[in-house]
Amino acid sequence: MTDQTAYIGEIQKNQSRKSAKQNKYFKSEAKKTLFSGDNLYKAVISHLICGMVSSSFLYMAFYVPDLCYIFFGDFLSQLSVGFISTVVRVILYVLSSFFFFAFSFGIYTLASDMKSEPDREPGAPSPSSMARMLDPLKSFYSFGRTLAVFLILAAELTVSVLPSVFVFLFADAAGLDKFSAVTVEIICVLCSAFACAFFLSLLVPLPYVIKEDERVGAFTAYKKSAKAALCGVWRVYALMFSFIPLLLLSAVTCGILFFAFVYPYMSIALSKVGEYLYYIENPERRHINE
Repeated sequence: MTDQTAYIGEIQKNQSRKSAKQNKYFKSEAKKTLFSGDNLYKAVISHLICGMVSSSFLYMAFYVPDLCYIFFGDFLSQLSVGFISTVVRVILYVLSSFFFFAFSFGIYTLASDMKSEPDREPGAPSPSSMARMLDPLKSFYSFGRTLAVFLILAAELTVSVLPSVFVFLFADAAGLDKFSAVTVEIICVLCSAFACAFFLSLLVPLPYVIKEDERVGAFTAYKKSAKAALCGVWRVYALMFSFIPLLLLSAVTCGILFFAFVYPYMSIALSKVGEYLYYIENPERRHINE
């Protein structure tokens, strides 16, 4: 599928709602891929592993205060124990965030390898293909690149969220009435969500950049990914927001539907968009790969 795709039965120059039709195509291909061969099994298991690894750090952080008082309470002051507890919890929160990012990116890389026709070469998944989810951590170089991209993304998301935090802390002190304060808070939250989605969108083509050059540096890979994503960032936005009904339904099912279907479905759909954007920006790469 290229940027000049003409839909059957329509004159290309008269096509309307092209982005909506493209996203429908991406989601259709993602669903077909998800239910091909053993892709669903691999996608669900890999997402569960990601959730368990990252949540294990959160679980440990929950019990840190009690453990600190058990080990240090007899010979340190309460203030010192509280300080140690805070430091350890922050470290665990950071580790949880990093491993969630690393495994999520690994799962996304695995999703980009999945094909809708797994019984035909190229793309027939091997029994070890789930190891692709460990690609961001498979070597010291990959680990360093993943860490650098994580820090870039963390800085971007922090800058996106800080205005909302500032507004929530000081909206009442500004002397606004309740309705105005709530309105400003809602607007700030929406703007922060929009900015966070934008920075996440810039990473959508990243696995395809790394596939072309396994030794590419973090900043170069990020720059190439962002350049490709900016060609169609609104397509990524539209695709992300189209999953909101399913995400709300996942909340009703206490997250069961999220891990069993929605999260894998989203990962594969975004990988389809990432592939599309990367090859639109680098058409010569598609020719080389073919």
